[in-house]
Amino acid sequence: MKIEDWFQGLRNRAETIEQKWPKASEQERIELADQLFYLRQVSDRVVDLWLQFEERLSHTIRHVKQLEGQGPSDKGEQGTEFKELQQEMKKDTAETEPSNHTQEQVYEYEHLFRRGEGFYHLRMYPDARKCFSELVAAAPDWETGRLYYAYSLLFCGDKGQAMREFRLLCKSASSPNIVSISYNALGCILAEEAQWLEAMQAFKEALEAVPDQADARFNLALCYYRDGDAQEAVDESAKYLEAHEHDWEAQMLWLRAAKHLQGMDETAVLEPPDSLNLPARELDSETLQEMAVLYEALGHHHRAQICYHFLTERFPKEGWAWHGLAWHTWLISGTRRAGTLMKKAISLAPDQVDFLFSFGWMRLFDGDIEASMEAFRQILEKERTNRLAQSGMISAYEKRGDIQAAKQLAKSFLTDEQPYIQSLGYFHLGRLAMGEEEWPLAEQYLKRAEPSSDWLREIPIYLQLCASKQGKGIAWDELLQS
Repeated sequence: MKIEDWFQGLRNRAETIEQKWPKASEQERIELADQLFYLRQVSDRVVDLWLQFEERLSHTIRHVKQLEGQGPSDKGEQGTEFKELQQEMKKDTAETEPSNHTQEQVYEYEHLFRRGEGFYHLRMYPDARKCFSELVAAAPDWETGRLYYAYSLLFCGDKGQAMREFRLLCKSASSPNIVSISYNALGCILAEEAQWLEAMQAFKEALEAVPDQADARFNLALCYYRDGDAQEAVDESAKYLEAHEHDWEAQMLWLRAAKHLQGMDETAVLEPPDSLNLPARELDSETLQEMAVLYEALGHHHRAQICYHFLTERFPKEGWAWHGLAWHTWLISGTRRAGTLMKKAISLAPDQVDFLFSFGWMRLFDGDIEASMEAFRQILEKERTNRLAQSGMISAYEKRGDIQAAKQLAKSFLTDEQPYIQSLGYFHLGRLAMGEEEWPLAEQYLKRAEPSSDWLREIPIYLQLCASKQGKGIAWDELLQS
């Protein structure tokens, strides 16, 4: 059966009920009312299914455009959107009827309301605005109708008038749910304009009206994050996840906020909340990849390993996925399990020298110095001045006891034009001097290095050790300013 024929059949059934009603007996009207109720359920279900299809279709079109370079990417820390509470506007009988009107007037306005609601859910916003404009003019106390009117104005681009309607509902609506939805909508509009303080206040008002309003809680957490308050974002997103543990956007928000917080305070230890699920296989690939990077930054290697495991299933011929899986497997279980995975990554991307470096680094920590040096040499044959491979060679020379070769290679870093590379050279020389217990010289080298990278964060600890060995006391804040 064609979909057009199916809908025609539904229309015929509705028309038949309308024709039979005037002459129907009481029992027949009960049966006809049951049929009307059934048709209403069918209509609601069709709209819901169509919206799900429309959302999936729109997401697919956006994704394809991104892959073809025709649209903005959803990746990155600004990709999470604020949640609007439109789903809460659906049919609550206690809130769809206007107050201070006769039952006959309610029936008249119900038809207008349903028509506008139908246009709205079909995203025909100009038609919805027209219907709801007539409704609020005739029945100004119909709060749900005014709420639909405000949203219709917003989606028609009339943001100013929409905000006035939302503010009116915030102050005058008798329904806490309508008040909460209206405040949340205001918060979303303000957040889009980066008015963070005003937006946060609106989301707090939404939660005051309805404390368990989930989307307002999520939006408040996201607002804190966008405004740079990582601690509050972590706390609020954790509260949200207690009741919505399967919301991957909230999981991602917690991870981003936690990473930001850890970046501001390196000593912060952030364990995922109990409600933060393990990564799910059903998540899209871009989300899994970003989650893996965030978990790695937070030191949650088991979760990062799971992300990369799912990614290798989807991209079995992509070296980066196998490299990620191998690296975190090594951190968890050692080279015996990770070595084969890393070799696979290298075989899939033989020109990717970072994979070869990772393999050499794994071998170095296992004590297989010759195998690690061979890996670093292979990189240097391709890129003679690869500083990562040279750093690996310095560590390998040191472990082998060839301190002079290590020093000579480290000194070559000091002639580099990049300040960071020079700092890395001083760091290597300071560490080598410590190994020879030349504490004043080690201190001199380390003070000339800048602890601005993951590689160099140990400098304050090394300086404290140097001071201690020389019988000097030094405050921790002085170390950080060195």
